[in-house]
Amino acid sequence: MHKILANTVFLGKEIINLTDCHSTNEVALSMVRSGLIHEGAVVIAYNQTKGKGQRGSQWESSPGLNLTFSMVLFPTFLSINDQFILNMAIAIGVKQGLNRYVNDLTVKWPNDFYYDGKKLGGMLLENRIKGQYLDHSIIGLGINVNQTDFKTRGAISLKDITGTELDLNEVLSEILRHVEIWYRHLQTKSFKSIKETYQNMLYLFDKWATYDDGEIFSGKITGVGNFGHLEMSKQNGEQIRYELKQIRLIRND
Repeated sequence: MHKILANTVFLGKEIINLTDCHSTNEVALSMVRSGLIHEGAVVIAYNQTKGKGQRGSQWESSPGLNLTFSMVLFPTFLSINDQFILNMAIAIGVKQGLNRYVNDLTVKWPNDFYYDGKKLGGMLLENRIKGQYLDHSIIGLGINVNQTDFKTRGAISLKDITGTELDLNEVLSEILRHVEIWYRHLQTKSFKSIKETYQNMLYLFDKWATYDDGEIFSGKITGVGNFGHLEMSKQNGEQIRYELKQIRLIRND
């Protein structure tokens, strides 16, 4: 289904194709632990039956219509205190890879990709630690490409947006090429530019909306901290930080 890609230095040079699997992240992690896979390898499934998302959710994807894959990275140069910078760099790369097909794509904190208020894709990073540094990271991605019929409300695909059926190899190639570029920025410790670029891509960044943190309130996102905390300014002037699951969006104001 997927050929070896020629437009990257190391990412996607090794591709493991699976017809069916529960989760490409689980397969990739097992292969890393067994020493059967190298950095830059990509595990991709024609049909992923139990893809994992944030908050323990499952990812809906019809067989053969979308991209469901995992990338293997060994960011041993990254301190555990800087691990969310990896999330930022990967998210930027994915967005820029998709820019070829769609404009105005945003990142809904922490790792979902949104177009016009609808979810186009998402990613889940699973990091393993060794001492004070990262040992390896499995990055699972689901991108809606050619599926147009969704059970999940608020989902959208590239085909919905462009009106055209797209080649999965081509979309994958664009994503991997740009992810590799931003991973290399990460290796050179370009943390400031990565953080600024990520924050400027955020869905509802610096815009008022209604949220729920146990109480309903109006607030706006002002940034993301180095540990991945969402930084929020409430309408009453209070400045507060949230971890995942501590806050949810109710509606745009």
